[in-house]
Parts: sequence; C-alpha cells; structure tokens
Amino acid sequence: MILKASTWNRKKKLGLVLSGGGYRGVSHIGVLKAMEELGIKPDYISGTSSGAIVGSLYAAGNHWQDILDFFIKIELFSFNNFTLRKPGLFDGNKLALQLSAFFKENNFESLEIPMYIATTDLLEGTTRYFSEGILTAPIIASSSVPGMFTPIDFNGYLLCDGGVTNNFPIEPIQDLCDKIIGVYLNPLPEMTRKDLRTTKSVINRSYSISGLAVCESKFKDCDVLISPKEIGNCEAFTKTHIDLLFKLGYEDALEKLSHLEF
Repeated sequence: MILKASTWNRKKKLGLVLSGGGYRGVSHIGVLKAMEELGIKPDYISGTSSGAIVGSLYAAGNHWQDILDFFIKIELFSFNNFTLRKPGLFDGNKLALQLSAFFKENNFESLEIPMYIATTDLLEGTTRYFSEGILTAPIIASSSVPGMFTPIDFNGYLLCDGGVTNNFPIEPIQDLCDKIIGVYLNPLPEMTRKDLRTTKSVINRSYSISGLAVCESKFKDCDVLISPKEIGNCEAFTKTHIDLLFKLGYEDALEKLSHLEF
C-alpha cells in the first residue's frame, strides 16, 4: 500500500540519518525543507560531521532557512580560525561560540528531538557516540576533519571527524525507529580514465570508494535513501555550489518522500 507522506501513521517512530560531507551538508537542509512541505518530522536524528551540525541545529528547533543562512555566512576556513600550535590548520573550537547562539542551552537535553552525534576516538580507533550532556563540543569534534581541524579533547577522549570511522551512523537509532530516512552526501561521480590522470584525483577517488564501501551495506536498512549522484561532482570544502547542493537535496527528497511505501 502506498500512502502520501502527510497521511502516514505518526504513531510509528521515524529516524533521520545524516552523513558528513563538508559544505555538501547544505543538501541536508534542502531535505529538511522538503520534509517540512510534506509534513514529515523525525522522532530521532543521528549525524556525523556536517550532518551533526545540521541535525543538531534542526533538533534544537531552528527553521531550515536559518540553518541555511548559517551555512552561507559561516567561514570554516577563516584566518580567524587559523592555528599554529595545534595539530591542524584551523581551530574548530572557535566555531563553538557561533553555534551556541542557536541553542537554548548547551546540552542535548534541551533539544526538541533526540540527537545522536558520531565522533572518532583517535586513541581507541573507534566510533564514539554522544547523546547527552554538553552539546557543542561533540558537534565540533564530529566536524573536525583530520589535518584541517585540530582534534577536540573532551571528557577524556581525543576526538575528530566522525566520518573517519562512521560516515553513516544509523546504528544508534536503528532499534528505536520503525522507519528510517537516510541522506548520504558522498556518492561516486561518474569518471573516465582522463579524469584520473593526477595524483590528487586518484587519491580522492580512492578515499571516496573506501568511504562508500563502508557505508553502502547500511543503505539497505533505510526505507528511503536520498543521495543524488550529482552531489559527488561538488567540492566538499568550498561554497561554490551551495545553491546547487540545496536544490539537489530538496528535489531528490521531494521526489522520494512524496509517496512512501509501508
């Protein structure tokens, strides 16, 4: 039976999984716009990296337009965030102040929707999830891309980008939800031999393949997977394609969520 999203039985629990992807995270915001238009609201959210930022801001009750404005204005690679004496080029902690303005209180308990944030424990080499206590530190840790941002020392753990070990953190909400919507922002773009003639292109392609291989097995556990292939052609760490990224997330979500099968 196929039901329109607006008539879906909301007694069921709905989960939303948001992958990382740098500025590609703007596509998550497009998905949120489509969900709002269709009357769909998640009961649980799990995210990593940019997915942790977008998910937490949304879980706090912020409107998708305000989250989009934040991404447009924020300068992740600003000289003001540059650091010389830490293991990374930029200090992500300086972004915590900008994020804190969007939260009523700096803790998970103040969120309107339960949120799970995936980080990578650099010492143990495992994924570490946070869902209670202080909020901004895990968000920043989850977004701290190694080599670019300094690791975050929090609660006795040395943490970095959750995408290193888990770029599609479905695990924390799997047993809590009847249905899950997944958004994955690192699909493999189509390439030819001519596209792989430089060292950088081969390295980037290899990492993309490796990351997808780890996440792909979990896609089958989603009732709806949103992952427009065109996103793979957009640079993850520049704002160049923000308008396109928002449009791609919005249109793919609108198409796939307008009718849901149960």
